[in-house]
Amino acid sequence: MNNEKETISKEEAAATLKSVDLTKRDAIKSFRIPLLLITLISLSYSLVVFSWGMTEHENMWALGMYIGAASFGIFVALYLYTFRLLGIKVSVLPRTKERIRSELVLAVIFAVILIAGRQVRLLGFEFAPHIAALIAGGYMAYLLYKYPTGEYLTRNQK
Repeated sequence: MNNEKETISKEEAAATLKSVDLTKRDAIKSFRIPLLLITLISLSYSLVVFSWGMTEHENMWALGMYIGAASFGIFVALYLYTFRLLGIKVSVLPRTKERIRSELVLAVIFAVILIAGRQVRLLGFEFAPHIAALIAGGYMAYLLYKYPTGEYLTRNQK
């Protein structure tokens, strides 16, 4: 592509878009937050899921749920602050239809895990909160590691 042309060809436009996509992928990979912070966020969310599943009437597991929720909020704030220090502004609220759809799907998945851990335990399976916390924490860690900015980039392989 040179500056003398008024229009560019279809191939040049596709190559430019592919280059921009690869640059964005490389930037996201290079600005990934430390694994310790990912682990702390995942463990605090697991504590919330586990404590919610174990609560009955007014026992001490509610305190674990409050501590987990507070630490989750603190660690997510550190997560966002880490990106701000790196010069990346992470959009907390989704702006595109694809991102809104994916955020709603993730909210439903995490809500089902949270509710199922408690309800299955009340049906008699005592280890349901343990399994639900393991699944929720593992999935949270995967999402934070694989998609640190919350953007799901599609792979165009041609």
